[in-house]
Amino acid sequence: MILKNRLAVTETQSIAPEDTGASTVPPPPASGTRSYQDLDGGFGKEVNFRPPRYPSAELGPIGTLVSVETEQGIHLCQLHDVSQNGVAFEWAGGPLEVGDTIRTLTVSFDRHDAYKGAALVGSVREVAGKKLVGASFLDMLMNIDDVLQLRDVKLWSGAGPGLALKNRPWRVPGHERFKSLIGDLRLLFQDAEQQLGELEASLPWHVVHGDQDLPARNALIGRVRTEIVDEMLSVFLAIGALRDPSSPAEHQAMKEFSLRNLHEFFIRSPWLRRAKEKPLGYPGDYELMNGIYGNGVYGNFSGSTLFAKAMNLLVTDAPSAVSVVERKNLIRQRLSVLLDECRPGARPIRILSLAAGPAQEIYELLEERESIPHPLEIVLFDQDKRALAFAYGRLKQLVVERWGKQVRIVYLHDTIKRLLRDRHLFASFGEFDTIFSCGLFDYLPEPTAVTLTSSLFSSLAPEGRLYIGNQTPLNPSRWAMEFHCDWYLIYRQHAEMLAFATAGAPAADISIEEEPTGINPFVTLIRS
Repeated sequence: MILKNRLAVTETQSIAPEDTGASTVPPPPASGTRSYQDLDGGFGKEVNFRPPRYPSAELGPIGTLVSVETEQGIHLCQLHDVSQNGVAFEWAGGPLEVGDTIRTLTVSFDRHDAYKGAALVGSVREVAGKKLVGASFLDMLMNIDDVLQLRDVKLWSGAGPGLALKNRPWRVPGHERFKSLIGDLRLLFQDAEQQLGELEASLPWHVVHGDQDLPARNALIGRVRTEIVDEMLSVFLAIGALRDPSSPAEHQAMKEFSLRNLHEFFIRSPWLRRAKEKPLGYPGDYELMNGIYGNGVYGNFSGSTLFAKAMNLLVTDAPSAVSVVERKNLIRQRLSVLLDECRPGARPIRILSLAAGPAQEIYELLEERESIPHPLEIVLFDQDKRALAFAYGRLKQLVVERWGKQVRIVYLHDTIKRLLRDRHLFASFGEFDTIFSCGLFDYLPEPTAVTLTSSLFSSLAPEGRLYIGNQTPLNPSRWAMEFHCDWYLIYRQHAEMLAFATAGAPAADISIEEEPTGINPFVTLIRS
């Protein structure tokens, strides 16, 4: 294809510097730079340089065409490969032999003629049943860089879907109300960040970030909540009230739209960041629950900046977080009623908490009670050893100081897998008067929920109660949990909760108990 010795490569001679007596040792090369004597050259066939060939497959989406004009007419041919000084093409026309001159050969890329002129046939061969002709350009070299640059422009896509705006992952037809509210919320976040940044700069550090109970800090929290957070929360709830996406593709596009506009602000909240990053492997870990419960002097008013604290208030004031607090309060109240019941006989009252986490309801129960008239045994089950260690650290001292041998707590570390498979996991503890599960069933498909309900119900004492919590689709925080935390629950309507409870324990007295928000009800099963 290429005529031998048609292009000569000249060598340059190195000229020794004149000896002036001064040092001729060159300075060390900059980092990442190789000295000339270390550069690699050609080897083997590459010693005699020849321009590189580019097969048509390496030219990407460029449209290629070779036009060959002979005495028989013009033939349109498929390009096989091309270089600066020649081209190979598939040939199905009349006879062509080595040494023939083609009067006019045109090589086109996307209808742009990169070469048009005479060519000399240098090879004719059969490849995979096709005749390939190699020809060298006679009139000029072809500018191959133009071709490669055209290819690169057409191939470029960056890290995303390319230049076409119609391919943006956040584009979703319709949903104008959703897009409008997301835009409103972004502007509120931007203004809040600016205003709170100015306010923070004007205040002493301990007023914004200290942990002492100060009038100035209480006033600051009040203003941030009523003048900033409540406004943001109203838009947040309006987004949550919109219809759910109708398809996975629509859901993903709306998620991308929200991420692009809001995530840089949401992620400032320490508790939302924890739910997103899942350092313990799952979103609702005991540390996150502690954050939602607002433990500490100033509770949910936490974050690295005043704006971050405002975002954390937004997250923890949202109905889903409030419902977590309210479900805890409901269980604590039911347990307190249990402790006040008159119970003949010497058997202790027994309580089982599934996926206990920080055991906040147990801690508050034992802290607020003035008396516990009956011996009390509590089993805290969790597969996270760190959650049990935290609960132990708080409850151990409280029990020793206030209740002594009247209260006994067992910290049971085992897997959810065994809980779901072993109906006799709790048999050694005896029958329970109350069993409660606040959040575990949010993650269980219906067949598993039925099986676990049956197993737990069989562990109840006569007149014992089983409380199973499950969030409903009414949760207006769902969009933020799914879009910004990848936190997906199995939401159930009341009828669906009653259905799996009835299937798991058909002999039970079954009802629904609501906490105040209506987002986190319990299905209650009584063993008559």
